[in-house]
Amino acid sequence: RQLERIPSEWRIPADKLPAQSDDRVIEFTASCGLLDQDELSIISKDAMDILRATTSGKLSCVAVATAFCKAAAVAHQVTNCLTEIFFTQAIERAKELDDIYAKTGKPTGPLFGLPISLKDQFQIKGTECNLGIASWIGQISSENSVLVDILLDAGAILHCRTNVPQGLMFGESENYVYGRTTNPSKRTLTCGGSSGGEGALVAMNGSVIGVGTDLGGSVRIPAAYNGLFGLKPTLHRFPYAKARNTLLGLESVASCLGPISHSVSGISAFTKAVLAAEPWLLDPKTPEIPWRQHMEDLEHLKSPDGTQRKPAFGVMSWDGFVKPWPPVRRGIDSAVSALKKAGFEVIDFACPFDAKKAEDIVTRIYSSDGNEDLNRTFASSGEPRHPLIVTAADAPHLSVYESWQLNLEKYEVQDAWLKAWNATAGKTSTGLPIDGLLLPPSPHVAHKHGEWPGNIGYTSTFNMIDYPAMIIPVGSAVDPALDPVDSAFKAAGPEDARNQAYYNPADFAGAPITVQLVCRRFREEEIIGLTSIIADALKPSQKSSKL
Repeated sequence: RQLERIPSEWRIPADKLPAQSDDRVIEFTASCGLLDQDELSIISKDAMDILRATTSGKLSCVAVATAFCKAAAVAHQVTNCLTEIFFTQAIERAKELDDIYAKTGKPTGPLFGLPISLKDQFQIKGTECNLGIASWIGQISSENSVLVDILLDAGAILHCRTNVPQGLMFGESENYVYGRTTNPSKRTLTCGGSSGGEGALVAMNGSVIGVGTDLGGSVRIPAAYNGLFGLKPTLHRFPYAKARNTLLGLESVASCLGPISHSVSGISAFTKAVLAAEPWLLDPKTPEIPWRQHMEDLEHLKSPDGTQRKPAFGVMSWDGFVKPWPPVRRGIDSAVSALKKAGFEVIDFACPFDAKKAEDIVTRIYSSDGNEDLNRTFASSGEPRHPLIVTAADAPHLSVYESWQLNLEKYEVQDAWLKAWNATAGKTSTGLPIDGLLLPPSPHVAHKHGEWPGNIGYTSTFNMIDYPAMIIPVGSAVDPALDPVDSAFKAAGPEDARNQAYYNPADFAGAPITVQLVCRRFREEEIIGLTSIIADALKPSQKSSKL
């Protein structure tokens, strides 16, 4: 049924598809012959270039939608990244948008004609949304998620939904309904999870912006594994209402939604459009904080004397628990070097709380119901629990009192990080705390299918303390010549030893390298502005307006 949603003329004959031994397929869209040169030009544009073209009438919405639907069809046929396919509906909507523009001369909203894909959680009325859970097959949504209504009102075109792991609870997008999604940069590696289908699709230019969700790294891990920008906002800054989920009712550490894109402009355009819709009137959990342009422009950064200043950064090279692989360390070094060369202050920052203990706290929070939610969900169909699910299968069911004590442990982590961030004021030249902190997105790059070499502490910590976080590509990939095994490595503990032992440069050659940036709570505009600085610094030939 899924295959039938792809037009027959867009289905690539088996003898024209890459061989199973062809690991790298990220360029296949350009070489397969399905898209013409104009369409290839369209899918290579960033979000703002497309919006300028659609809102000025230089590109029709139909041309844009068709190009991205074709690219998504190609991406699916080589990575298995899609779940529900809406190509026919997307092109029909594009025709409607073009008709409106022809009559009025005006776009219908800030995302006019922009193709956006959705993780298989966001409901669209009249379509199936099963999250890759066998017992949910055939369940048709009776209403839209709040985000879907906002995107449609903003003029976006929704053309597909994307694959996830079983239960949304591990860093590989694989389930018993849709199967496994692969990484287009190297198909022997995973695209990540739980928003992994979005990572693979956006990496192959099958969508301008992909919307994922993040409970412990589920936007950031796929963004990192596929070399993309990805934003995890402060909890509830974007409206999550009426999206499907597992672990509903878990509030100690809850899931948030965020965009994945090839460009900073895609992240910015999404954030502005969603906040312009006043989502606090549609989702009772969303705070009434409108878009603050002056913060993206970093105009709020003032020296003690009131004059404009440059932002200051911290860098946490590792968490003291699991040391990153050599290519990840090279990515951090590249970002720090680029920032310093561009004239920005970067100071060292030590992890302020025992990282092993922090990861243990967040994992116990996830499983505080003794896995009852997941077990009930899987039991109705009898599907087996996937072995990579991050919570222990025999995790104890905590009492209410025990959960309260776990919240107190979480507070200790939050308090330690707040105090450490404030203490950086004593180390910067301005006497003010750092504005952003650079650190690894993970101790490793994209890993092999069916395996999990490391931990989630580099991402899940910031769900627990609720800081916004962004993944930033550094423009390079694993290179065995540049990233040999660290012969001087000395393990800090068994987890650290296991992680480093898993690294063989040849196995991961070509995997994208990224860094992570975090800021203080509810500073999404600021993290976008700081991301622009870092991205521009990594490309010195491009002059930034913020440098």
